[in-house]
Amino acid sequence: MSGCNFSTIRAWPAGSEPYVAPPPDSPYSSRLWITFPDGTAREITAADLPPAPPRIHADRTTGIVRTWSDEEGWGVIDSVATPGGAWAHYSYVEGPGFRFLTPGHRVTFEPESTIGGTQDGYHYRALDVRKVE
Repeated sequence: MSGCNFSTIRAWPAGSEPYVAPPPDSPYSSRLWITFPDGTAREITAADLPPAPPRIHADRTTGIVRTWSDEEGWGVIDSVATPGGAWAHYSYVEGPGFRFLTPGHRVTFEPESTIGGTQDGYHYRALDVRKVE
């Protein structure tokens, strides 16, 4: 790498013990560290991050499922309240176990405007999605 035969995987200041991370709470976890020019380092925590912007919820609405990918776990719902469609994730679909939606079916949901960008190109997210029987 860059003409070197070795690369550093873990480093710590001389005279100190190496940091041993506690076991993660879930199988998917990560940590972010910042290293300063003097060689010291510290872990970035939630206190270092800017506050999350407030969510802008709208009244519950009814829509039609435009598309859904079982493999990826998301799709798009069309409604009058969400011009261009609302991005929907399986975790926001009500119900136990494997949750999915079927294109063409009616659902009710709480639209949320995305702030400062889009979610996969959509300006709305669908929260608390419920299938209409």
